[in-house]
Amino acid sequence: MAMNLRSWIIADLESLRRRLVGGVLTMIPHERRAERVDGGGIAPTYILWHLTRHHDVAVNRIVRGVDEVVDSWTDRLGMSEDLWRGLAEGEDNEVVDIVDPEVVDAYALAVVDATMSWIDSADLALLDSRPDTGSALHALGVPEERFGWLYDMWQGQPASFFLGWEGIGHSVNHLGELVSIRNRMGLSPF
Repeated sequence: MAMNLRSWIIADLESLRRRLVGGVLTMIPHERRAERVDGGGIAPTYILWHLTRHHDVAVNRIVRGVDEVVDSWTDRLGMSEDLWRGLAEGEDNEVVDIVDPEVVDAYALAVVDATMSWIDSADLALLDSRPDTGSALHALGVPEERFGWLYDMWQGQPASFFLGWEGIGHSVNHLGELVSIRNRMGLSPF
């Protein structure tokens, strides 16, 4: 029996969640999450924050047009303003110092869970739409002069891009980065 699109998307998200938990969140102690391996790498807390912010903004704010999951987490995270911080590929050192790594873990899993829950009953025809990304990024306060590349990359993309790349592909890409850092920290289970 062939797998349908909805089941395939959910299976990818379940795999992402399982690998985040089993390969990173339970393996890198919270007290080491601000560590920068190899003499200046990116801290695991920032990478997790980054992949989660991209997923949350892209899937919830842009595709679904609903409040981001982060809105109910800001008090616990320790960050409630300038939530566009984290969209940059390069580390924002201040974010690492502000956010609570344990809460970032929970927020990341909540975002993946919210996407799976939505996909379970969503009208997948929505994935053919082309959302107004510029307005969404401006509403979030994303500075266009610093993030012109993001405005350009997202402009005109179909909603399927935001789910397929930002929600899944981009997240899996940074999951691989986190696993590599975990290994270089000497925490490989193999």
